[in-house]
Amino acid sequence: MKLEGKVAIITGSSRGIGYQIVKSFLENGAKVVICGSKEENALKAIDNLQKEMDLKEDYILPVGVDMKSTLSIQEMVDKVIKKWGHIDILVNNAGITSNVSLLDSTDEDFYNMFEVNVFGLLKTTREVVKYMKETGGVIINTSSMVGINGGRNQVSYAASKFAVNGITKSLAKELGMYNIRVNAVAPGVVETDMMRDSVSQDMKDMLIKMTPLHKIAECEDLVGAYLYLASDEAKFTTGTIIQVDGGLVM
Repeated sequence: MKLEGKVAIITGSSRGIGYQIVKSFLENGAKVVICGSKEENALKAIDNLQKEMDLKEDYILPVGVDMKSTLSIQEMVDKVIKKWGHIDILVNNAGITSNVSLLDSTDEDFYNMFEVNVFGLLKTTREVVKYMKETGGVIINTSSMVGINGGRNQVSYAASKFAVNGITKSLAKELGMYNIRVNAVAPGVVETDMMRDSVSQDMKDMLIKMTPLHKIAECEDLVGAYLYLASDEAKFTTGTIIQVDGGLVM
């Protein structure tokens, strides 16, 4: 299996895209840390996984982590090191979105968006790299099509994802000396709870019409890109942002 013996942390993985990444990584032999905003969310995800697959108890670790808290992130990384001794893969998937115009946005909206999507990602990466630099590894960031093409009424979210793209390319240059590859996946319109809460049906219909494949992605449609980037098949791929958007942005 492609990830046999690897230890992977996947933030924002109790549901949606992150949950499907967990499932794919487990199916490919990885030991996986499921991160939810609360531990109970991670435990619920494990219950769901047990219904879907043959789950080995020693291959999974549920953790509640506050992406705004440096201490919470450090405690999560410490738990992983204590249990398995190393970290091979980090998927920075946790994030929030918004669908608010600039004039209706508050200072708190701006700060909250960057605290989770940008600073949480940076803090997690920093704490993981303290260990990963000794052994090499893989970091995969979840970006977005709006981090490439922008989005109406999504200025703060787009700004955070443009930042994720810049972080990806900058860290690829900085961490390559430690044999750490850094890439990103930029999804298009995906059927998730977050999308349903932030995108109107009219907007969704318009995006479907604009997408050459004429449909919205399911979470499962994205996991192949993450699996490729996490595996040795991508051992000479770094600083890349893979667009998985049905051709919407090109």
